[in-house]
Amino acid sequence: MQSATRPRLTDALTSEDFLAWYWLKEELIAFAREHGISTVGLKREVEARIAAYLSGAIPSRHTATPKRPGSMPAEFALDTVIGEGWRCGPILGRFFRQELGSGFHFNAEIRDFIHNGTGKTLAEAAICYQNSVTPGHKRPAIPEQLEYNRHFREFFAAHPGATRVQAIAAWWDKRGSRRM
Repeated sequence: MQSATRPRLTDALTSEDFLAWYWLKEELIAFAREHGISTVGLKREVEARIAAYLSGAIPSRHTATPKRPGSMPAEFALDTVIGEGWRCGPILGRFFRQELGSGFHFNAEIRDFIHNGTGKTLAEAAICYQNSVTPGHKRPAIPEQLEYNRHFREFFAAHPGATRVQAIAAWWDKRGSRRM
């Protein structure tokens, strides 16, 4: 990474310079509102609209897809079949805590299984969860838009004895440096 002074987010930036730096979503939203750019959607979507604006293009609008939650039963059992549109809510979480223990939490694997597991059973979901928390299990990739979380995982992998304070300090150094 090249070291340079991080610029202020203004409309004087080029699209290329804008994309070379890390911006907090709050910074992006403030800029977007000031310039009449849609603030709806993922951080990457807002970032893309701002980059388009800075390059002179008309930013695209966010198109929302309505989500309808599927109806879920009032009570669950291990042989309950997962329906379309199920959510990982408190009632389902309570069921899994009863079945799997108080340490249960919705991790990425179980959320994905419930979301995409229409037609499968909660017993299969429980096995998925147990496999996901088994020591040595390969953790799923952190989505690109969660840069802060990815930084922490990568930092602790590279510095096993490091502290959280060191990871945060490294994050601020990284944030203040150009991406490219």
